[in-house]
Amino acid sequence: MKHADFQSPAARLNDAMKQLELIWMETKEQWSDSVSQKVEDEYLVPLSAQVRAMLDTIEKLSGVMSQAERVCSHTRERGPIL
Repeated sequence: MKHADFQSPAARLNDAMKQLELIWMETKEQWSDSVSQKVEDEYLVPLSAQVRAMLDTIEKLSGVMSQAERVCSHTRERGPIL
């Protein structure tokens, strides 16, 4: 049975969000006006909240899927019984 990997894509998404936040902080040093504040308020803040919520959900889903895979796996796939 192929195992679902949610952690690798989640880690890439988390890294991308961190990179965006870092670049935005650097950008704000040069671009600080009402338009930049609007971009931050209307796009970046909601995006950050959505990504955090998604990462939390992915973590929970990963745990559920791992448990389901263990329960549904054939006894030969579970490893030795000690």
